[in-house]
Amino acid sequence: MTKERSNDMTAANPAEPVAIVGMAVRLPGARTVDEFWQNLVDGVSAVRGFTDEEMAAAGVDERLRAQPGYVARGVPLEDVDRFDADFFGYTPQEARVTDPQHRVFLETCWRALEDAGTVPRAGDAAIGVFASSSMSTYLLNNILRDEQEGAPTELSYPVLIGNDKDFLATRVSYKLGLTGPSQTVQSACSSSLVALHQAAAALRGGECDVALAGGVSITVPQHSGYLHKEGGIASPDGDCRPFDAAAGGTVRGNGAGVVVLKRLADALADRDRIYAVVRGSAVTNDGSDKIGFTAPGVRGQARAVTAALAAAGTSADEIGYVEAHGTGTAIGDPIEIRALSMAHEHATRECALGSVKANLGHLDAAAGIVGLIKTALVLHHQTVPPQINFAAVNPLIPLERSRYVVHTDKHLPAEPITAAAVSSFGLGGTNGHCVLGRHVAAERRREPAGEPYLLLLSARGPEALVRQAERLRGHLEQARPRLDDLALTLGTGRTHWTERLALVAGSLDEALAGLDAFLAGGGRAGDHPAARDFVAGGSVAPELLGDLGSAVKTVLPGYPLEPRSHWIEPALREAAAPVPAPAATPAAPGAAAGELLAEVVAVLQQLLGIDGIGPDDDFFDLGGDSLTAVDAASLLSQRYHVEVDFEAFADRRTPGGIAEYLTELVHGTAEYSATVRVREGEGPHLFLIYPAGGTNFCYFRLAEHLDFDGPLTAFAYPRELGDGPVTIRQLAALYIERMRAVQPHGPYRLAGYSFGGNLAFEVALQLQRAGEGVSGLYLFDAHPPEAYVGESLTEQEFLVALPQMIASVMPDAGIRRDAAPPRSMAEVAEVLRTRPDWLPAGEEEFLRFVRIWRRNHEALKGYYPDGKVSGPVVVFDAEQPHPEEEVAVLRIKLLSKDYWRSHVDGEMSVVPVPGNHYTMFTDLALVPRLAAAFQAVLDGRGA
Repeated sequence: MTKERSNDMTAANPAEPVAIVGMAVRLPGARTVDEFWQNLVDGVSAVRGFTDEEMAAAGVDERLRAQPGYVARGVPLEDVDRFDADFFGYTPQEARVTDPQHRVFLETCWRALEDAGTVPRAGDAAIGVFASSSMSTYLLNNILRDEQEGAPTELSYPVLIGNDKDFLATRVSYKLGLTGPSQTVQSACSSSLVALHQAAAALRGGECDVALAGGVSITVPQHSGYLHKEGGIASPDGDCRPFDAAAGGTVRGNGAGVVVLKRLADALADRDRIYAVVRGSAVTNDGSDKIGFTAPGVRGQARAVTAALAAAGTSADEIGYVEAHGTGTAIGDPIEIRALSMAHEHATRECALGSVKANLGHLDAAAGIVGLIKTALVLHHQTVPPQINFAAVNPLIPLERSRYVVHTDKHLPAEPITAAAVSSFGLGGTNGHCVLGRHVAAERRREPAGEPYLLLLSARGPEALVRQAERLRGHLEQARPRLDDLALTLGTGRTHWTERLALVAGSLDEALAGLDAFLAGGGRAGDHPAARDFVAGGSVAPELLGDLGSAVKTVLPGYPLEPRSHWIEPALREAAAPVPAPAATPAAPGAAAGELLAEVVAVLQQLLGIDGIGPDDDFFDLGGDSLTAVDAASLLSQRYHVEVDFEAFADRRTPGGIAEYLTELVHGTAEYSATVRVREGEGPHLFLIYPAGGTNFCYFRLAEHLDFDGPLTAFAYPRELGDGPVTIRQLAALYIERMRAVQPHGPYRLAGYSFGGNLAFEVALQLQRAGEGVSGLYLFDAHPPEAYVGESLTEQEFLVALPQMIASVMPDAGIRRDAAPPRSMAEVAEVLRTRPDWLPAGEEEFLRFVRIWRRNHEALKGYYPDGKVSGPVVVFDAEQPHPEEEVAVLRIKLLSKDYWRSHVDGEMSVVPVPGNHYTMFTDLALVPRLAAAFQAVLDGRGA
């Protein structure tokens, strides 16, 4: 018996609040949280250009740098080679073979604990670690490519432990003596926000008392750019422009961030400084509810936002700032804002929108935690930093009609921001969303005047103690903290090393004088008994530090680490020369054929991950699918400055055929063909006819799940017909000519989806009249002819149905079924320019799709069969009915598929299949079931 899962984290019973009591970052241009915040407020971008000397030193081949589209920009992190191995208990060799991501993350965890005033190994508190990192490029590019004598060139245990993600969290726990749960959390770009979600759950579940949560991403070499690919996610100029009309992609960032969490009640009891409160968070996955594995999913993102609000017990209207995932891609940003709008559907209060990726690039596994740290600082300082690289809103984001605003100057809200949120969405579909609340500290009594306080300072060695004293002096002079806060933090929130200093002071000026005396060569304890005990190695009880009745922990300088270079330089091998970009028009097709074929093979081998592809190998037999074919067509279009048609690419299907097609394109001799070979094979073809929109993409997805020996050939709408009216009989005669060009004689097998089923039926009738046999006719949820009997539709009447049809065919478009319809095709074009939810493809492609759909629908309204097909006929009937409101507007009657029997003279079967008229082909979970039913019929096991 299945027990229904309950979720008690609702607005009526929210999650236990968790306090953020410490934070640390290691980012380009910012080694502290204060530096990070100042850079944000000042609108600083860490992206910079690389010199030829830097790129040469990084091993970037000169020929690659000279390629058109090479972007010599990035976001390098300073001193990734440097590390205080001795402080953290590493031998120099251990440090050399350890990924800088592991080293920087360990150091950042230490800094976060210092910021929180939490001492590792102190007391009985269990401290957990929840960590994320990117792939170890140091292992790939440095360690395994090092050819120096004695260098490790294999995966020994020190190399494995120092570079594998599995040991990121546990190495921190081991080095710092932390006994709580220690887990590496990986979900691509959302990893570190998912790590925070798991850390908060562990605190609420009592698995630990303190939790570190964070992520790191450092790519080496640091000073190398990238070759921009049209249609990819990388920015064409190295700048990331979230929400902007000029958004073209992101740039890879480097850095780390860590937060320290406690249950709110414990943080208050421990007198911790609280930046913000984690009210609630949620993690979802898109599942298969999107167009591809790497694509974002609107509903999955919206579910994460909605669930986090419920867990937080927070109304969307209270959210005053959202730190978006905001990658600065032309389609990704609109999808994210659409999902956010769905989750905030009833909220009306103005909400600021931002993305730190404009400042730092995309930090991959560290992106979520750095976004969360920024959001906590927004609440802490009650200031929204300026969003840089934003000039005009992406036309696909209806910002002016939403509650969201992007501030390009530092913004001080008129009303306090009491709640904020941060999103982080991972490649592959794992979506994280977190709701933070502002923490207002309780009112404190005035600091006791003249009260003596004991200030404790220590280090591992005499020189380090001097540096500690120098740093503390500079901080006291600038920040002027309360003396009781200073005594509490130094006495209870710092590790006490063997080299010690104790001062007694009744004011900050006395504390400064005591530090000056020590730095001038004075004593370390004076005549205070507790101070003498401390310097001698003893401990000091908190009550001996002074009157701490109103004290809270404060920000103080961290321990003066002494980093040194621990690095393995790779052997800079000469890179293979890239295939030269061809001229737009080769001088002679024969002369360029060899290079062109080599380029096609190289592209396919790269995309498929297969070596040794031959000129006659079938792309789809090699494991290619429709998505990979789109990538290949896009790459080849970019390299040869031509428009590679996807259907033509799929039809040519072998490297030799594709190379021949490219040659035709660059010489202007290529002809568009609406006949596409979905799969090669032996024997009679199975001909597949397009649905009303004129495209045949649905059949590629179906073919992936079919075990069919014969060739599969699909038709698309013939472009040469132009924009004039067509008839079913005219189209049928045209496709019979094309079928005979592929297979001169029958028997023929035909299949068609929706409109394509009706057209396939007429093709079968005409073939029979010509004396050809039809051995199988397969109709995928095609309405019987009687369903279309009635008046035709005007263009305006057809457009009334458009929102409903788009909502059905493209559910991720976000269009509502009751949306106001456009009044003309010109208005459709205008809507496309202003609303992202109407733009599943380019404007021209979408308008063509709508025109063909209407033309084909009108052809059906004027068609009734004038004969019977002699079977066998199989109708695959969607179990869920076609949406009634849609068919009513289109003047289609919902009739049983049994009506087809009056048009069949022979065997006919109706096979029910899951889903509705659209989802049977669009739902990735239902397509295999449709294929299985079709396969059974083809094998003679069904119907």
